[in-house]
Amino acid sequence: MRDRIIFSNNQQVSARQISRALFLEMLGISTLLLPPALARLCGTDGVFAILFGGVLTYLLSVVWNRYSTNVKQNNTSEQYRNTKVLECAIKIVYISAFLGIAAYVMYLLTTLIEEQLLGKSYEAIIVLTLAGAAFWGLWKGLESRLRVYEILFWLLVLPLIFILLAACSGVCTDYWTPVADTFWQNFGKGTLLCFGIFSLSLLAFRSKSQCSHPEQLLRAARRSLCAVVTMNVIVYLILLGVFQVGLLSHLSYPIIDLMAVVKLPGNFLERQDALMMGIWFFCLFALLNSMLYYASAPLEKLFKTKGRPRATGICSLAMAAMALCFLYSTDRAERMFQICVWFVVPLLLILSMVQAITACLKERIRQEEKE
Repeated sequence: MRDRIIFSNNQQVSARQISRALFLEMLGISTLLLPPALARLCGTDGVFAILFGGVLTYLLSVVWNRYSTNVKQNNTSEQYRNTKVLECAIKIVYISAFLGIAAYVMYLLTTLIEEQLLGKSYEAIIVLTLAGAAFWGLWKGLESRLRVYEILFWLLVLPLIFILLAACSGVCTDYWTPVADTFWQNFGKGTLLCFGIFSLSLLAFRSKSQCSHPEQLLRAARRSLCAVVTMNVIVYLILLGVFQVGLLSHLSYPIIDLMAVVKLPGNFLERQDALMMGIWFFCLFALLNSMLYYASAPLEKLFKTKGRPRATGICSLAMAAMALCFLYSTDRAERMFQICVWFVVPLLLILSMVQAITACLKERIRQEEKE
């Protein structure tokens, strides 16, 4: 029988695959964490904080795309090839930062599974299972992982849209007022919080060298960002209309608790919250996998043979150990969230921009010298 080639495995991904993966990654973390935080900071004005944060991220994406360079992940950055100490320091920063974000996402996912599905005292089992699944998901690289998300995209989005439409019947629009009743300091914090979470989508430009059409990556990232911001506005308005600001600010995961209020037609699901939990499980796991991939890529350069499995395995174990530390100390987890939003993400953005701008300037100088 003649062999048939079903798909290629050239480690090249399309802009559409990146766009769909970005949407799922940003949807899970933003709709889970932003509503209660914005309710405490901005109240009903949290909708405007979401919009302002999305606009800031959109503008930054333009600058990022202009100066981002098409550098392969497995090559040393040209601007640091003669500075080994600085090169190693930058790798360590990247590895530590992405591992910290991945560990917090694993902590969040484990907490959700415990509270909604299994109950307490299963931390170690859940963490090890998730770490093993994340390791296996990255075994074949970026292409296979994004292909899975492309298949799951509509299987997750369509039920979510149906659930949100069903929740609209219980919305009281009177809870959307008053408007413009927030201190500017709190509104600014809420906007920066939204910007910090949405700007994780810009890390997709780190995969620009593996995109089959890199010129389409900016459009794909913008499309995903606009869709995520729109979905967050809708979710926030629904949660405000159902729970009101006072209760919303005290709920840990209001988007999951929404299923206890919404009754689907026919009552054909005994555990409706499990459906919502399933959607957020895959969204958070997508983000976890991406952060783990970005952490293992610099570490992979340290191994000459079979670098990817070793680097991914080391990062998976380190991520699991950090997640367990967060699970045994909620204060430590909360501090980690603050560090990620206010320090780690800005550091990643600034460091990547500095590298990209430096590379562009050196390339321009080199071309001028040739002329």
